[in-house]
Amino acid sequence: MFVVLMAIRELRSSWRRLIIFFACISIGVGSIVTLRSVIQSVRNGLAHESRTMLSADLVISSNDPFTEEVLKRVAVEEGNGRISQKIETIELPTMVRPADKNRDIARMVELRAVPPKFPLYGSVELEDGSYLHASMKDRGVLVKPELLAQLNLNIGESLLIGNETFIIRGVISSEPGRDMGAFSLGSRVMIDVEDLSATGLLSFGSRVSYQLLLQVPEPLADKLLVDLQEAFANEFVRIRSYRRADNRIGENFQQAENYLSLTGLVILILGGIGVSSVTRVFIQQKIKSVAILKCVGATTRQILRVYIVQILFLGIAGSFFGVILAGFVIEMIPLLLGEVSQFIEIDYGLTLSAILQGASVGLVVSLLFALVPLLALRHIKPSVLLRQEALEKNRIDLVRLVATTAAASMLLIVVAWQAGSFQVAFILTTGFLVVAGLLYTAGAILVRAVQPFRHTRSFALRHAVRHISRSGSQTGVVLLVV
Repeated sequence: MFVVLMAIRELRSSWRRLIIFFACISIGVGSIVTLRSVIQSVRNGLAHESRTMLSADLVISSNDPFTEEVLKRVAVEEGNGRISQKIETIELPTMVRPADKNRDIARMVELRAVPPKFPLYGSVELEDGSYLHASMKDRGVLVKPELLAQLNLNIGESLLIGNETFIIRGVISSEPGRDMGAFSLGSRVMIDVEDLSATGLLSFGSRVSYQLLLQVPEPLADKLLVDLQEAFANEFVRIRSYRRADNRIGENFQQAENYLSLTGLVILILGGIGVSSVTRVFIQQKIKSVAILKCVGATTRQILRVYIVQILFLGIAGSFFGVILAGFVIEMIPLLLGEVSQFIEIDYGLTLSAILQGASVGLVVSLLFALVPLLALRHIKPSVLLRQEALEKNRIDLVRLVATTAAASMLLIVVAWQAGSFQVAFILTTGFLVVAGLLYTAGAILVRAVQPFRHTRSFALRHAVRHISRSGSQTGVVLLVV
């Protein structure tokens, strides 16, 4: 109880001095929680819509018309009930222009010929909020709004595709798997698959992609993927699964999450340097208080526990406020950035794993950076109440050395946890130490460079220069952090 009561009293009397400590931890934890939560929210949203992005469970694609062997095997699997539905689409890049010969303008587009059941998942949406495949019958075509602007056309006017004239029946606002920022050669144009042959585009030399979109019962998707890959080993076809897309998205976002969390960790480490500086100054201001406690019988171990409890409380409170700060920032993200796409809604919010990681790292960093300065309490003697004594700094302190090594090792483990790799953690830590050393040296050179002003006639400048170079000043640390 003595330790707890003393920690409470110290906080009550010294909270103004420790507000920087609190702020350093809060900002660092808020950075980590915000970055991880945003990435996890986007990843979860995309993973949830991975079927819609692919428009099917499995997609078999080829640059040539499918062989009899491929079609026969798909038909067999359909008969066995392992394929619920199948549709075939055809894609190719081509040039289009207005049917009016007086308009001498053409544009590259990506043409997609689709059947009535397209898509198997998701939906194609038009600007008027509808989508009917029947609108593409009898040489109808759907286009993106940018193509209308480029060709100066309107709905109801004619568009020449290959050798055939089509009537523009609608404007596409979104298409599954198309609005995710993927590279494309031109604007999307959609026609009925039955009308494609009349265009004359399926000739030798055309860059055509034939696609079989398959709907598969959930328990059979993985097994069917493996079986088809083995069956088509000698065929020039590619097979994609929404699960593989989901896994690839997950891996990419996991890498992005780890990378961005390292950015937050660097912010927290900079805050940790501030924590170390604040703690060192705080101990200097508490020398007489500690000496009095030792006079009335308090042991060094008890006093260390008092200040460690105090650091723990500040670390927990700073982490809690950092989570609140992260929540506020995340609430603002939809207002600032909007949705990632027009058909996938991202539910931005704090995630439990991000909160636990951010709070844990904040607590560990606050302890690691405060522990070494706290060890100076061991050298405070009751005799400082009678005469001015400096803390012992010249003597080699094995306990302090061991504590510093342990703190550095623990920090390396924390970095590895955030990066998901010990190799990345070692590279980052080494680079951070090298940069910190260079910056600290540059700060020392700067302080030394202004020393001639110690003898200037200006009272303010003379004392300012002497103040930043006095013994025990925090100039080096402040310059490093800035």
